[in-house]
Amino acid sequence: MKFWKSIMIVGALIGILGFTSCSKKQAQIPNDENPPIDIQDSLDNKEEPKSEQEYLNLNITYTSTELETGSVEDTVNQIYDSVVAIDAYMNNQHYGSGSGVLFGYDERFSYIATCHHVIEGCQGFKIILSNDETIEAKLVGGDSESDIAVLSVEKTGLTYASWFEDTEKLRLGSSVICIGNPLGTLPGSVSTGVVSYNNRLIQVDSYHTMKLIQTDVAINSGNSGGGLFNSAGALIGIVNAKYSSSGIEGLGFAIPANQARTIIDSILKTAKYNVTENAWETGYVEGRWEIGFTLGYGGYGFVRTTIGIASPATNPTHSDYNKLLANDKLNAITITYKDASKEIKSLTNISAQTMTVDTIYQFIYSAGLSLGDVLTFDITRGNENITMEIPLVQYRYSI
Repeated sequence: MKFWKSIMIVGALIGILGFTSCSKKQAQIPNDENPPIDIQDSLDNKEEPKSEQEYLNLNITYTSTELETGSVEDTVNQIYDSVVAIDAYMNNQHYGSGSGVLFGYDERFSYIATCHHVIEGCQGFKIILSNDETIEAKLVGGDSESDIAVLSVEKTGLTYASWFEDTEKLRLGSSVICIGNPLGTLPGSVSTGVVSYNNRLIQVDSYHTMKLIQTDVAINSGNSGGGLFNSAGALIGIVNAKYSSSGIEGLGFAIPANQARTIIDSILKTAKYNVTENAWETGYVEGRWEIGFTLGYGGYGFVRTTIGIASPATNPTHSDYNKLLANDKLNAITITYKDASKEIKSLTNISAQTMTVDTIYQFIYSAGLSLGDVLTFDITRGNENITMEIPLVQYRYSI
């Protein structure tokens, strides 16, 4: 049983539609005991902050509604043009396709909601409107934990969806309409179904859960980021996942509008558009932190003896950026909270013979961490034992 994105649920593989994310992966650590340590601190070349006059003032308009019912045909006609197809590019090569929903605008840009896994790892984006017009898009910001991202296009006067005002009020069995780009080749496809369950708690891996709208509407790879609407045309969710396995049908999921809009508000609040450079300083979710390393196993032959860093953080706002290096071996991790009344936590005697990579991730991500808390890593680097303190800092996804 699987979802389209490589994330684990209890007893089954569950994945997000469309793209494969750069999430935590297991990898073999080379046995080289002396990895190169030639990393220059990016702060040495930090640019002076831009003057406020260079930034565009964001005054974004988008709407919400309490409407619940209407005829399917009339509703589709009303909302159809608000859904777009998205092509994403990595190193100037087409990487994959997904969907998005036009939801707001200002004096210069229109804004598109989509799933973070649709844009993750890519540097270029194009949206295709329902009339087949293709427009270059730019990333305004994204948040992998909530699987939400925002793109912008320099064109206004388009058709915009209205958010359903409160998805806590969704009624089971109510009709829904899904519009998206299944398989990445069938843009503008419409399917219908019902709300099967609201706020279904889905464990997406051993340390993260999401509350999602469950629906029986037909969902396929490429639908990610598309709109799930009620029969009155109100946007109730952003389609992001499905169960996929032989003998399983009609188990699709969408991020509820309440959640999506909260994340989008945070991204738009923190994003800045630099008029001089014609580029976004990407928005983020305030208070979000992220450890950027990927763990893997080290050892000899088929015997795994150690757990360590398979690849280090690459984003300057990762808490561990320029600190942990590939081939560092983990011996112990201690968590010290900014709130001194909270008890220090430790994971000691780390070894591939007694624990798994997921054990390390679960220890970190289930500890209730927040900005200002400190992770202390006891590591072996080459032949040297090192103690490394990593305070958690604000994370901003950027490309």
